[in-house]
Amino acid sequence: MTPEKVISMFERQYLEGKAPLDVEYICAGFAEWLSSAWEYLDGEEKALLMSAGSALWREGYNRRAGSATNDPW
Repeated sequence: MTPEKVISMFERQYLEGKAPLDVEYICAGFAEWLSSAWEYLDGEEKALLMSAGSALWREGYNRRAGSATNDPW
């Protein structure tokens, strides 16, 4: 499996309407998985996965906040 194939799979799920809409649920599941895998990851993997988690959290925040603000502070 290549990174390009995985990105293509992400895109296909989104375009077919299969991407879950509950970003908070996805973020919580990702956090649970990441916490269980944490000790097996190196620093670069942790940084990359934390960035992905941050993007999920931000998307959930933006959906909750609507267009009122994009800044949690």
